Amino acid sequence: MDNEILIPKLGWSIDEATFVEWLKSNGEYVNAGDEIFSVESDKAVQVVESIDSGWLCIDHDLPKEGQLLKYGTVIGYLSEKKTNSKVSIKLENSEDYELKLKTEDPEKDAKNKIEYFDYKNEIPEEKNKLIASERVFISPRAKSLAKKLNLDSFSEIVGTGKNNRITEKDINLFYKEFNSRTSEIKSKSLNIFNLTINCSELLDFINAYNESANVKNFRLIDYLIKIIGHAFHSNNQDSELQINQVCLINNVNKKESFFISDPKQKGLVEINKIATKPDVNSEINQSTVVMIDLTDYNIRFFNPKIISPSLLSIGIGKYLSDVKDDYYTLNVCYLNDLELRIFEKIKLITEFTKSPYRLLL
Repeated sequence: MDNEILIPKLGWSIDEATFVEWLKSNGEYVNAGDEIFSVESDKAVQVVESIDSGWLCIDHDLPKEGQLLKYGTVIGYLSEKKTNSKVSIKLENSEDYELKLKTEDPEKDAKNKIEYFDYKNEIPEEKNKLIASERVFISPRAKSLAKKLNLDSFSEIVGTGKNNRITEKDINLFYKEFNSRTSEIKSKSLNIFNLTINCSELLDFINAYNESANVKNFRLIDYLIKIIGHAFHSNNQDSELQINQVCLINNVNKKESFFISDPKQKGLVEINKIATKPDVNSEINQSTVVMIDLTDYNIRFFNPKIISPSLLSIGIGKYLSDVKDDYYTLNVCYLNDLELRIFEKIKLITEFTKSPYRLLL
């Protein structure tokens, strides 16, 4: 059975991509996870990895470099049987159109029937070379991490991967240097501090709960949402810091934000259900704690961004190569005048983390 190779969807609002080049040859064996071709979108070139294994069946002349294609377009196949013969692929360019000319000249009609959008024809050679030199190659994980860290431009980042491709390590290094350059400016209006928390008791509790419950996808972040709900529960004595909503962000794209109102009053199963379904209708306000989850990335300490009108952001980090797997980090960004209240709340978070059985499910 042949598996189709498709143009991927690169974002919620991106329905097309510009083809750059094939990274494998026709008839070559491809393993799942191998880089097979690259596409360009938003001024960055993204390498696409194969999700299947098999013998590559493509036409090296198609797609053409610079051809704009809709996501889901089939550009090749992975076959179980080895073959060196080229496949016949018909591609519909996203910018193509049929010229319906009323002419009796069949040769002219055939020549103008379909006009392909081709950078080499539409752009002078000097400009075409400039565009190629301005392309930025970036791995999928590096691009995802850059979005989470609110890095919108890759022009200043030096790639150390193959063909100068930007890797996850390059993003981390640039972000660290960028924060050191801007820390002096940020300190005038915001405070940022980082601390390490021992989650061994909490992880043991989670594992025990998952083993006994019918639903076994309960996560560490779900319980941290509940802990923050308890720690920052609003009261009449603290009118400046009344928190009753948590916004979990796994991507800067709003469609990948999750809003949990009154997490203190919700059970873990309900929190997990809400925190896995993006919410595009809710809004961040002053009563919202913004949580940024970077535990899947090789980054321990970072400076989470305050998203107005929220007054507080908490980032969850973890150094994946750390010998102590139970240790995570809290990275807190807040307004200066809330410092004393924030310290009290963070102290509660660390206490709840060490004694998870204090909170009801």
